[in-house]
Amino acid sequence: MQFRERLKQVLCEKSVKRGSFVLSSGKTSNYYLDARLTTLDSEGALCTGMAVLEVLKTLQPYPKAIGGLTMGADPIVAVVAALSHQQALLNQGVGGQVGPPVSGFLVRKEPKKHGTQQYIEGWQGAPGDPVVIVDDVCTTGGSTLKAIEQAQRAGYRVIAAICLVDREEGGREAIEKHCPFYPLFTARELLAAPETKATSGAA
Repeated sequence: MQFRERLKQVLCEKSVKRGSFVLSSGKTSNYYLDARLTTLDSEGALCTGMAVLEVLKTLQPYPKAIGGLTMGADPIVAVVAALSHQQALLNQGVGGQVGPPVSGFLVRKEPKKHGTQQYIEGWQGAPGDPVVIVDDVCTTGGSTLKAIEQAQRAGYRVIAAICLVDREEGGREAIEKHCPFYPLFTARELLAAPETKATSGAA
């Protein structure tokens, strides 16, 4: 089974919650997507990393790094960076099959209060370096937009944004004003899937 298809199943099994929830945007919803139950699961992490790498292979230029706003992006960034190195090692001498290793960076919600007082942690590139921004769930796009802003302030060229699940509540339109947007799934796809487990709860 391809990694993307298995990722869809894991998201449906572990991350889709039904009930009454208040989202970070303040809106109420009859479902909630707790993507970290997938991205921090051993199989879910593997499938996430491999599915994101498949998207990266389609980009021109190939990104030097992938990053996003903590903490939704944290497990995705780490597994993509690690798997990109592994894939490069496994495919040494096989031209065109995989891209070079991709580094990772994380964007703080607030600047560090001490030391360098920086927003971005991890990889430090050169001005103009191509990067991709990633997040787990996109609703209005606020987290992705903040990460895009800080990456651009650091001098990087944001060539794309990727999210695992797009709730289709305006995030795509906001993000596409800045760069191409690649959601792996929409919430409608996951909610319609037979694997989805109905779970009640409140937030």
